Amino acid sequence: MPVEVVNTRNVAKTSFAPGLRISSDMDLLFLSGMTARPLDLDEGESYEYPDTLEDQARATLENVKSVLDEAGITFNEVIKIVRFYTETAGNDIRAEYLGDWMPCSTTLGVERLPDPGCKIMYDVTAVVPRA
Repeated sequence: MPVEVVNTRNVAKTSFAPGLRISSDMDLLFLSGMTARPLDLDEGESYEYPDTLEDQARATLENVKSVLDEAGITFNEVIKIVRFYTETAGNDIRAEYLGDWMPCSTTLGVERLPDPGCKIMYDVTAVVPRA
């Protein structure tokens, strides 16, 4: 992927990329409101969220992975993640999926999310190379 990390602080390793420069003819893929809720459930169907944030984080990232797979890309093409948490934790889970790749990230602590029992929600932006 033609992505360049822009790091004006000249820090060798950070927990996120301060900036990413994308220089190619690509499409953007936007994923919003990604939670642990299975993607194949109808809107009106009820869902019991896992009790732990870690289990919800894994299920959420599996849902993200499913959409990325459908688009023919991987987490290495993710350039921005916005995470909404009702409690702190889950960074270790994120690292399981992203490895050493650190896209631009924003994490926000919120009082609650739209679905009862939901503790984590992701918005993701990725680049998709044109065939």
